Amino acid sequence: MHETLDETLSALDDLIDEIDDWMIEHGYFYFDLDLNDELAARLDDLKDRLVEEGDTVVEPLNGYLHNTETHTYVIAVDTLREIGTPAAILQLVGALESMDSELCGYVSGALKKIGTSAIQPLIEKITYRLDNPAVDENGYAIDVAYTLGTLSAIRDPRSFDFMVGLLDRFADEGRFRDLAYLCSCLYDQHNPEIIPRLRAIVEKCGNKDTSNNVATDANSTIRRLEVDQILESEDWMIYGCCCICKNYDKQGRTCLVSGDYEPRDNFCLRCKPKAEFCCDLCTIAHIIAPTDDSYKGGCSIDDIPPIFADLKYRLDQEEFTREFEIATGYRDKGSIDILNDGMELSLEFHTAGDLNVMKEFFEGAGDYLVGAARFFVDTEEIFDESYPEAVDEAGILIRDDDGCIVAVHKEGRFELELVLDPDNLENLIAIIDTQRFLLLCDTHTYIDEFRERQDELESGLRPVRGRDEPAEEPDDQEETEEPEAPPPPCDHEFELLKTHKKYTVYRCAKCGEIKKEFN
Repeated sequence: MHETLDETLSALDDLIDEIDDWMIEHGYFYFDLDLNDELAARLDDLKDRLVEEGDTVVEPLNGYLHNTETHTYVIAVDTLREIGTPAAILQLVGALESMDSELCGYVSGALKKIGTSAIQPLIEKITYRLDNPAVDENGYAIDVAYTLGTLSAIRDPRSFDFMVGLLDRFADEGRFRDLAYLCSCLYDQHNPEIIPRLRAIVEKCGNKDTSNNVATDANSTIRRLEVDQILESEDWMIYGCCCICKNYDKQGRTCLVSGDYEPRDNFCLRCKPKAEFCCDLCTIAHIIAPTDDSYKGGCSIDDIPPIFADLKYRLDQEEFTREFEIATGYRDKGSIDILNDGMELSLEFHTAGDLNVMKEFFEGAGDYLVGAARFFVDTEEIFDESYPEAVDEAGILIRDDDGCIVAVHKEGRFELELVLDPDNLENLIAIIDTQRFLLLCDTHTYIDEFRERQDELESGLRPVRGRDEPAEEPDDQEETEEPEAPPPPCDHEFELLKTHKKYTVYRCAKCGEIKKEFN
């Protein structure tokens, strides 16, 4: 070893002692911390000098790399990563088999930053260890978990093809724990081509009474990959949780669009998600939330807060403005409700396709939409006693000349119109997209059952229609087809859809018809 390198390593030893003393003095117990300016500057200078040595310093750094009792290993990992030569990469790959999980985690992060240059050494290490099992100094089998997890995080056809090949090997050798982990790791490649293969694994392993999680992890990867396809296929405008928003700084808890502070479990109207909705992501809500039922805070996907808006409505030619809340239903509710104490306009849906039709209409397709809107009116609070106690009638949505959507209800003795202006329509589109996103994410957990149900269930919405066009007259020279006989009436099987403080709503499981019973 030449004199310059000796001097550099000696200076590094002295600096490490100073760093350790500084950490003890300040009560720090972790090595990946921000040093003071003087120590940080000296450390950067020494690392630069080591990097200049290139492969000459790789072997001497091995002793520093495996010293996890001090700040030494952090410096060694960072230096080897910056050198980035094949010899340096091999040194880091070898360290992934260490017994120290903190070292393995730090090394894995360094190799991920190196990227594609680390793929072949990682593949060779995994292959070698599978072909040559060994135990560590404590007698425990050395596994490939960190090495495989690191490879999976480097997206590349070589990584993907190698991991696909491992599926057969792990299955043939009965390595179900490794197979489950591999199924989970395959998500990191973000390649949907693996979905059919994972489905076959689920079918084969799903009914086995084993302690492994092969089917669970394979299903989870399938669902996450399909949700990613949803996210990539749409420009989503989501009314949702800041925790998964692309425009959210989790560390600073600030919105990157407005620059304002936002709690992680807050909801916004312009969230662009980078993951599927999952309340487990909002861990802080679970940590601080008391177990008693009085707690109303935290993030709950089943209880998304309403939006409040002042809406105009016309009743028998008189115009009023009152505050309404726009409340969303999820999972078993299937509705977006615009309501106050006296009336409710319910926009109902059964499938994502229903929501697509509704969104297209609000964005400008067609002049009116029928079948989606239902008015529920409590006449005791709104109307004169001479009117019926309650009215439950389907409404129609009409586009007017001012760009507003007017929900219209006409009954023999009164007319009711609720006006949704362009600003409120933007909010509704965000809410519709949220419900569509949640519905699609949720159904991928049981996608096959959902597809069967979707085929059987007649949509509760009619297509968006423009102005009526005259029907084409049949050609006299052609035979006119006999009209189809009307279908027989449905022998309804009503199931509970949702409850309200004033009524209960039921939906027929066969035809989708809705009925409401007032309490």
